[in-house]
Amino acid sequence: MLDAWTTLSLAVFDTLLGRVLALPSDAVLLVVAIGSAAILTVVRVFTTDQDLLGRAAADKRRLGVLIREARRRGDAKALKRLRATKPQVAMRTLGSEGLPLLVSLLPIAMLATWCLARLEFHPPQDGEAIRVIAYTPVSAAGGVMHLVPQDGLEADAWVQPVAAVAGNSLPHGLAAWTLRARAADVPYRLTLRLKHTSVERPMRVGGRTYTPALVDHGDGLVTEIRMRPLRLLGIVPGIAAIGFPPWLVAYLVIVIPFVFILKRLLRIY
Repeated sequence: MLDAWTTLSLAVFDTLLGRVLALPSDAVLLVVAIGSAAILTVVRVFTTDQDLLGRAAADKRRLGVLIREARRRGDAKALKRLRATKPQVAMRTLGSEGLPLLVSLLPIAMLATWCLARLEFHPPQDGEAIRVIAYTPVSAAGGVMHLVPQDGLEADAWVQPVAAVAGNSLPHGLAAWTLRARAADVPYRLTLRLKHTSVERPMRVGGRTYTPALVDHGDGLVTEIRMRPLRLLGIVPGIAAIGFPPWLVAYLVIVIPFVFILKRLLRIY
């Protein structure tokens, strides 16, 4: 089910936004985030009573003026009455927020899936150093793991020891390679061998997109291609404590203010 959703999301948004990936990474983030803000804003035109919301917004502005005047006069009774009225106006419009969120949920969820597969990392480029890591069961520690050579690839060593890793994670084995590859029209098929087990995983080099960073091959064997995270202006960090990668932090930093900007510019409530 998850694979079908991912495939559908990539098919739809590769068609809509695939060409945008040719732009610099900051521009891609900007286009995607502003597009998301536009979806969240414009959908309100078709899913809310704009007349009601407009009148409620006018009431709030008027209440704000009256509250400031009452405060200047020192009229405590009027101030209390006006402050009590403000939440009542907000309650009248509260029910209008559910449908816009529900309608925009599908396209935003599909866009988020696309972003995870297209915007989390910079795609590896021709001649760039690429770190390939294999995580194994701890029982494999002390052995060796073999990356099969192929045309277009260079490695620091094709055979690497499997080291035991403990620390804060569950104990496991780890082998790592540093590769350099020529750009290719189709992904490389990396073949890794551990004892009598052989697995394959894709690695795209020189394209606008990248292959999955992590691939779970089963039986405790996972491979990772470690790529450079996409950061807005090269500096916006992620928030590791809540699992937000840098691209998602940058996306939210752009989307949230642009929703308010577009609503004001387009006079949408």
